[in-house]
Amino acid sequence: MVSFLPPMIAILAILSLILHSFYVHSRFGVKDVPNERSLHDVVTKKSGGMFFIPLFLLSILGLLFYPDTTKLSFAPENLSQRTDIYLLLAGVFIFCILGFIDDLYHLSPKLRLFLELSVVGTFLIWTNPELTYFGLGSVPKFVQIFGLTIFLVFAINLVNFMDGMDWYLVTTIFLSYFSLAFVCPNFYALGNYGYSFYLILFVSMFGFIFYNFPRAKLFMGDSGSLALGFFVMALPLFVGKWTELKSEVWDATYYFYLFPYFWLDGIFTLTKRFFQKKHLFSAHREHLYQRITETKLGKIGSLLIFFSLNLSVVSIHLVLTFFKIPNLFIFLTLFLFSAFSYGILWILIPRKNLA
Repeated sequence: MVSFLPPMIAILAILSLILHSFYVHSRFGVKDVPNERSLHDVVTKKSGGMFFIPLFLLSILGLLFYPDTTKLSFAPENLSQRTDIYLLLAGVFIFCILGFIDDLYHLSPKLRLFLELSVVGTFLIWTNPELTYFGLGSVPKFVQIFGLTIFLVFAINLVNFMDGMDWYLVTTIFLSYFSLAFVCPNFYALGNYGYSFYLILFVSMFGFIFYNFPRAKLFMGDSGSLALGFFVMALPLFVGKWTELKSEVWDATYYFYLFPYFWLDGIFTLTKRFFQKKHLFSAHREHLYQRITETKLGKIGSLLIFFSLNLSVVSIHLVLTFFKIPNLFIFLTLFLFSAFSYGILWILIPRKNLA
C-alpha cells in the first residue's frame, strides 16, 4: 500500500504556516506588551499555542480514525490504549484552554494551581501509569499518584517559566527527543508511538517555529507552553503500557533527559529566590538564559549556547548508549556534566547588562 505520509506532512506544514501567518499579520489577537522584565522591546503577538495545539490534536484524531493511509502507529487494537490516547489529548486540550484564559485574564496563581492539580490528578487516576524509580520497583499507587501529581504540575509550570526566549523551548524539546529514543527505543524510535506523536507535533508547529525565530514575531504564550509541558511530561507514562516489550518501562530518572538545563536553571533559580524571600510566582530576569541575553551575546548567542549544551548532552548519551553503559551510570554522568557546565556558565556570565 502506498503511504500518504509525505504529502500529508507537507499539507500539514503548509496549513500550519498559513494559519500562523494569518494570525501574525491580522489585527486581532492577544498582544504581549514589553515591560522592564521582558526580553523583547516591541509589542508582539502571543498565544500561538491556540493555533498549533488544535492543529496537532485534530491531526492525531484524524490519524486515529484513518490509520491505514500512513505508516505511523496510530491504530492501537487495544481499547485501553485508545482510551489512554483520548485522555492524553483531552489533557493537552484542557491545558491549552487554561493557558489561553490565563493569557487573556491573568488568573490568580492559587486558582490556576488548583485547576492544574485537579486535571493532572484526574488524568493519573484514570490512566494508572507504570514507572520505576532508579531502576527499582514502583511504589504504592496512592503514593505514586500523589507524588506524580505534584511533580508533573511543577514540571509543567517550569516549562512555562522557562519559555521566555525565542526558539529556546522548541530547540530544547527537539534535542531532548533523541535522548528519549536512546532510553526507550521501542516507544520513541522511528515508527513507534512516541516518534509519531513528536513528528505530528513539530509539523503542526512549523508555522510557529517560523515566526518564533529571533527576533520573534509570535510567542506561544501559556496556551502553548502549558499544553506542551503536559504533553512531554505525560506521554512517557505510557511507555510500559503501550510497548510490546514489557521490560521497557519509564523510569523517573529519565525525566531529566526531557530538558536537563531547564531542570537545573529552574530549580536553582527558584531555590535562590526562596532563600532571598522573593515572590516565587512573580516575573523576573534571574534565569541564566536571561543573564546571557543581557550581554553582548544577545538572544542568538544565548540560544546557540544552550543549543550546544543540549546537543552535547545528547551526543554523550549516544556514545554511552553505544557502548552499552548501564542506564543509572549514564544518568549520573549526564547529570554531573550538565550541573558542571551550568555552574561554569553561571560563574562566567556577569549580571551587569553589557549590551
